[in-house]
Amino acid sequence: MNLIIFGGFLGSGKTSLILSLSHFLLENKSSDSSNVVIIENEVGKIGVDDKILRYDGLSVRELFSGCICCQLSSDLVITLDDIHEKMNPKWVIIETTGLAYPGKILSTLNEYGRNIDRIKIITVVDGERFKELIAVTPVLIKNQIADGDMVFINKTDLVMKEELKQVEDHVRKFNPKASLHMLSANTKVDDAIWKEVIGNYE
Repeated sequence: MNLIIFGGFLGSGKTSLILSLSHFLLENKSSDSSNVVIIENEVGKIGVDDKILRYDGLSVRELFSGCICCQLSSDLVITLDDIHEKMNPKWVIIETTGLAYPGKILSTLNEYGRNIDRIKIITVVDGERFKELIAVTPVLIKNQIADGDMVFINKTDLVMKEELKQVEDHVRKFNPKASLHMLSANTKVDDAIWKEVIGNYE
C-alpha cells in the first residue's frame, strides 16, 4: 500500500484536495474504487467530511474521538492492517484532524506499520488565514509545514499578492526542502501536481 497523509489546520481545504486526488487516481489508473481507501480522522464523534467523500463513491474509514498522532495511533495501525487484509488497496489517503502533527504519524507508521510501500506527507496551508493561525498556534502550524514532503498553499485567490509572498517566505523558511505549490478553489489542480504526488508508483 502507498500512503498519502494530508495534514493542515481545520478549514484549510484538505477534503476538497483529497477528492481531487482520488478522482485523478481513479480516472487515470483504474475505474475500480477499491484501489483507493480514505481514512478520515475527526476529533469529535460525528464526521462531516466523510459524507462528502462517500457521496463520490469512495471507501472511507473513520477514526473518531481523538487524534491519530497521539491518542489513536494504535487504532490507525490496526485500521491499516485491516484494510490491507480485507481490501489490499494500492492507495490509502489519510486526512488528519487539523490538530495533528503529521511527523508523529509518520514515526508511528515507520515503527509499527506493515505492508506499507511508501509514505508521503502533504501539508495544506490556509493562505487566507495564515497570518492569524501562525499568531495563535505557531508551534502547530510550523511543525505541520516542516513535516511536509510537499506543501500546498491553498486559497491563493483570497489573498493579496504581497501577503501571499509573505506566506510563501514563511513556508520556505519552515521547510526549505519541500516541494511548494500554490492552489486556488477557482482553478482545477494541475494533473502535473498529482503526478508528482504519486511519483513512480503509478
